[in-house]
Amino acid sequence: MKTNRKQSLLTILFVGATMTTPLVAQDLAMALKDVEAERYTKAEQTLTQLATSSPSADNQFYLGYYYLKSGQPDKAKAAFEKGAAADPKDQLNNVGLAGVALMKKDRSTAKTLIDEAVAKTKSKNQDVLIRAAEMYTLSEETNDPAEAIRLLTIADEKDKKNENPEIEMTMGDAFFLKNDGGNAITKYENAMAIKPNLAEANYKIGRLYLRGKNYTKAQEYFNKAIETDPQFSPTYLALADALANSRAYKGASTNYEKYVQTSGTTDPEQLLDIARYKFLAQDYEGAITYLDQLKGKVNNPIIDRMYGWANTALGKNQEAVQSLSKFISEAPQKVIYDDYKYLGRAYGKLGTPEGDSLSIVNLEKAAPLDTTDNLYREIAKTYYDSKKYDKAADYYAKTIKNDKKPLNNDYLFKGLANYQQGFRVGRDTTAAPMDTAQVRQGRELYFLRADSAFAEMAQQVEKTAGETYPLAYYYRAQSNYYAYPSAISLAYGTAVPLYEKFIEMANAETDAAKKQSYLKNLITSYKFLASYNLAKKNDEKAKEYFNKILELDPNDADVKKALEGPTTTPSKPAAKAPAKKKTAGK
Repeated sequence: MKTNRKQSLLTILFVGATMTTPLVAQDLAMALKDVEAERYTKAEQTLTQLATSSPSADNQFYLGYYYLKSGQPDKAKAAFEKGAAADPKDQLNNVGLAGVALMKKDRSTAKTLIDEAVAKTKSKNQDVLIRAAEMYTLSEETNDPAEAIRLLTIADEKDKKNENPEIEMTMGDAFFLKNDGGNAITKYENAMAIKPNLAEANYKIGRLYLRGKNYTKAQEYFNKAIETDPQFSPTYLALADALANSRAYKGASTNYEKYVQTSGTTDPEQLLDIARYKFLAQDYEGAITYLDQLKGKVNNPIIDRMYGWANTALGKNQEAVQSLSKFISEAPQKVIYDDYKYLGRAYGKLGTPEGDSLSIVNLEKAAPLDTTDNLYREIAKTYYDSKKYDKAADYYAKTIKNDKKPLNNDYLFKGLANYQQGFRVGRDTTAAPMDTAQVRQGRELYFLRADSAFAEMAQQVEKTAGETYPLAYYYRAQSNYYAYPSAISLAYGTAVPLYEKFIEMANAETDAAKKQSYLKNLITSYKFLASYNLAKKNDEKAKEYFNKILELDPNDADVKKALEGPTTTPSKPAAKAPAKKKTAGK
């Protein structure tokens, strides 16, 4: 009777064990897959439960392995020490402790532990050999790919049937660290030959191309990995990187979000990265949505930077100024030129004199370092819009000097700024008083600078757009006329060929709308040429120009009066500055 009861108990225990063991093995396999896929929260739950319910050497090792892979070496050490104590003969936990030592940059202790583990297992335990090799590939600073390859070669000799893809994968990782991309790819492909549709292998091949900056090829392999296993989260992170480097920021932010979704990560730095990609993709509201998730969870001043950048783009300028000012004052060591750029832009849009002033101060700090935007152009425009034409002229000159491909409008507004300033010389109540000679010299300086800028603009338009820009010659003519007293301008006639060139080009224009836009400029040009010829006593030629004006404007009272008495001089060319809207094509 007792024998039967004992047999029944053994049967129950045995059946229980056979029913439970596959479930535990399945849980462990899934947990290890979660570790490789960086689903760390899920992996921790499973492995902690396994180690708690059955604190065996193996379960403690895999819990420690999770901690090691997720960057928690102190917790890993505690788990490995429990595992080593649970079974002193089991060497996997000593291999794990070697991994901890490598993470802490203690190469000597790590080598001693691994060498002892391999020796005690007589170089026959494949798991010990593979995990020991893996430990030599985990740390960026204390890796030893050559030693990893040596251990894996021994393990490979034990793999008579060539059934273990992990040997090939780890070998590929070692070659990756050696910058031997060819052999790394071969090993990853060998792993896929053993285990077809291995997402991790395609992911790691893609990572090699990513490191080589072949972003198109990298994306090809990452997409293969995703097609094979949509839940292997590291692929989305790497694909986001490849897309970002291809300036496909929308796709980058989308894939980064998929990484967060599939990995379940709550890492604030990674959520912050998504906000960055959202910003680059011009999804500013999306960026702020992720930033809002970090409130109260992390004390990182970078968040203020991102709020500032995003709010600047959204036109929430007061909020942007507050966030960026706070960031710059609290984290000066982290400040980059972009911070000053966005702060300058936000100040500039406040619409106040103080805002304009602080805008320029901050843009000035960013301008010398910014290789993306020519901030001197923004400073110049701020000065132009506030009618500080002398400073605008200086900054348009800086714009052109600091741009590999200046815009045609840079030359145009450099000319216009100098032209406008020419009229302000001696009339600007904010400037120091000037005598007659100083006024004359100042006017000459700015108008001749304007002439040079308009000449450069004409050349630029012809070179870059393959077309002519008649108004450049008109502005040059006006500049030459106003550079000197009227009597001198009429006597020497330096503006004559420029007016004539404008007239020739304007009359040759075939576009009706453009031709109509030149009407007032043509009238001014003809009036100057009529005045010039009257000064030269060439009344017939003057009359010819008067009649051309009447063809354009039959009601011009000045011209009618001039024709009544040939010696009467009509009004000189208009002193009014050309309209700002007349801009050259870019």
